[in-house]
Amino acid sequence: MRRPRLEISAGGVLLLAALIFILTADELTALALAVLAHEAGHAAAIYLTGGRVTALRLAVTGPVICRTGGTDGAREAFCALAGPLAGLMYAIVSAERLPLSAGMSLVLSAFNSLPALPLDGGRALAALAGERAAGTVSFFASAALLIAGTALAAAGFGLAALIAGAALCLMQWR
Repeated sequence: MRRPRLEISAGGVLLLAALIFILTADELTALALAVLAHEAGHAAAIYLTGGRVTALRLAVTGPVICRTGGTDGAREAFCALAGPLAGLMYAIVSAERLPLSAGMSLVLSAFNSLPALPLDGGRALAALAGERAAGTVSFFASAALLIAGTALAAAGFGLAALIAGAALCLMQWR
């Protein structure tokens, strides 16, 4: 059996450089553990549904698992939602000993569960309801996050939700 390839795009290098520049070593480790739990959930679901992981690609938007097999609607939805579910389970299990990583995993899982493409929740929705329905819901979910992010930023809660909403809105014009 062939081992999965690791692919890093130019955007992936940019993402890694930005994270190394912005985060402390402890924060970077906490994030890496949270992302590892998330992606392990996807990989486990792919194997459970008869698929095979062919590559792990790091892009500007984060890690993406490339696979073969098991792509009908229910399997695709299961594989998409397995990442956030694994992240949630990791957050619960690690909350006492690794609270920073648990918190990052909880936020990552919640964000990825949003019904907006290309997030896991949007992929699951597309698999179950079709691309057209998912595209419509994605547009409104992205706009809602942008509006909520604007309100949160204005109230002094930082720019993270605003930036995430803006990025998701831009991704809807694909």
